[in-house]
Amino acid sequence: MNQVVIVDDDMIVRVTLRSLLDWEKFGFTVAADFSGGKAALEYLKHHRADLLVVDMKMPDLDGISLMEQLQAEGKLPVTVALSGYNEFELVRQAFRVGAFDYLLKSDLTSESLKKLLDNLNGQIFLENCSGEKKVPASVGSGALLETLSGMYGIVLFEIDDQKRQAARFGPDLAEQLGKPVLELARQLPRVAAKGRLESIDPFHYILLYQAADPNQYHHTISSVIRQLQSVWKDYMNITLSAAASEPYEGAMLSQALEKNYQLLKLAVLSGRGALCTEWECKEELKALSVCQEQEEGLALALYRADPVFLQQEKQKFFCRLEQMEFWEGCRYSLMVIVLLAGCFAQYEDDFFALFPEEVSYREKIGRLTCSRELELWLNNYFRWVTDYVENRSRTCQPDLIVKAKRFLGDNYSNPELTLKSAADFVGLNEKYFSSRFTKESGMTFSAYLTDLRMQKAKNLMITTDFKMYEISERVGYHNTEHFTRMFKRSFGVSPGDYRKSHRVET
Repeated sequence: MNQVVIVDDDMIVRVTLRSLLDWEKFGFTVAADFSGGKAALEYLKHHRADLLVVDMKMPDLDGISLMEQLQAEGKLPVTVALSGYNEFELVRQAFRVGAFDYLLKSDLTSESLKKLLDNLNGQIFLENCSGEKKVPASVGSGALLETLSGMYGIVLFEIDDQKRQAARFGPDLAEQLGKPVLELARQLPRVAAKGRLESIDPFHYILLYQAADPNQYHHTISSVIRQLQSVWKDYMNITLSAAASEPYEGAMLSQALEKNYQLLKLAVLSGRGALCTEWECKEELKALSVCQEQEEGLALALYRADPVFLQQEKQKFFCRLEQMEFWEGCRYSLMVIVLLAGCFAQYEDDFFALFPEEVSYREKIGRLTCSRELELWLNNYFRWVTDYVENRSRTCQPDLIVKAKRFLGDNYSNPELTLKSAADFVGLNEKYFSSRFTKESGMTFSAYLTDLRMQKAKNLMITTDFKMYEISERVGYHNTEHFTRMFKRSFGVSPGDYRKSHRVET
C-alpha cells in the first residue's frame, strides 16, 4: 500500500479527505494526518510517505515551506496541493517546488478524489520492471518555457467569475471547461501559426506568441488577445482577463511570466475581460509594490467594515495622499482598490458585486480634475464599500447560523469539533461568530453543542443497548467520566440512573 500523509489546519478538511472514499481500493492507506506543517515535517523525517496532501496556508509552517524543506532533504513525496479559489499563486509556487497536482477545497467530492487517485495510479504509482516507481513528469509552465528558442511574448489569461463558472461547468472542469477553451483558441490561424496555448489549470492559460517583428509586436499581440477573448465570449459565454509581456527570450521568459501574475491583479481596475500590458502598466506595477507595503491594513479594514481600525487607516492613507502630486495620488488610489479586490478574492467574494453595473475605476478616477475631487470621491467610495459589507453581513448572518447548526448536527460526534471549526466552516471570524451565534440562538456555542450531544445520548440510551463508553464516544466524548459529569449537570441524574428509570417507566 502507498502511504498517504494529510496536512491541513482545518480538522473538517482532514476528516473529509479520510472519509470520502475507501483509499485502499486504490492502493493507498492514510498513514497519518496533521494540523500543521511542523508536526508533519518531523514525522516525514522518520517515516515513509508516498503521497503528501498538503494545505497551502497553515499558521505554523505553510505548505510551500514544508515542501521546500522536504525537497532540500531529498524526502519530498509525490505532492498534491490543497487550495481555495483565491490561492492560485500559492499553487503555482507549489508546482515550481514540485507538486504533481492540486485539489480545490470547495470541490472536494468522492468523484474529484477518485479522479486524482486514478490519475496518480496512471502516471506515478505504476511499478516498472525493476520494481521502482516512475518519476513524475515536470509539471507547470517552467518546463514549457525551457523548450523555446527565439523571441516570444507571454500572455497569461485568467477566467473571470471563477466560482460561477465552476458551478456552471461541473466537477470535471478540465474536460468541460479547459478542453473547449484550448480547442477554440487553437483553431485561430494566428494562434496555430505563431502561438502555443497551454492550460495551467482550468482557470488559467498561458499563450506563448512568437515575436517575428518586434516593431509590430504591441499591436499584433493586443489584436490576438482581443480575438481570443471574443471567441471565448461568443462560443462559451466566458470572459477572460489577460496580462501581456514584452517579447523576451531565454531565462527572461520566466521573469516575464512572474510579472504577468502581478499585471493580472490590475485587471479589476478595468472590469471583466480586461487587458493589462507590460508597456502600458509599468508605473502602476511600481505603485502597487509601494502601496502594498503601506495600505494592506486599509484594504482589510474596508473589507471588514471595522469602524475603529478603518478610521485609523484612513487617516494615515489621506496623510500620505496629501504629500503626493494629484496624478500620483490618482495612481496610488487605484492601487488601494487593487488591494481591496485582493481581500475580496482571498475570502472568495465577488468584488464586482459592489456595484450593479460594470465599473471602470480607471475611467472614474481619470475624470477627476484635482486633489479635492479625489478625496471626496474616495470618501464616498469607502463609505459605499463599508455599507455594502455591513448590509451583506446583516442579510447573510441568519442563514449562516442555520448553516452552522446543520454543521453541528452532522459533526457533533467528532470530539475535535470546536468553535473555530464551525466559524471556519461558515467563513466568519471566530469571536464574531461566537457573538452572533449566542444572539441568534439564545445560548452560547458551547451550551448548544453540549445540549445537542446530551439529547443524542438520551436517544441512544432509549433506543440501543450500547454501553456507556460507546454512547460517550458516539456523541463526541473521548472520556466517559467527562461525559457522565456533563450528562448529570444537564439532567440532574447520572446516565445509568436515567437509563434505569426510563426502562422502569416503559
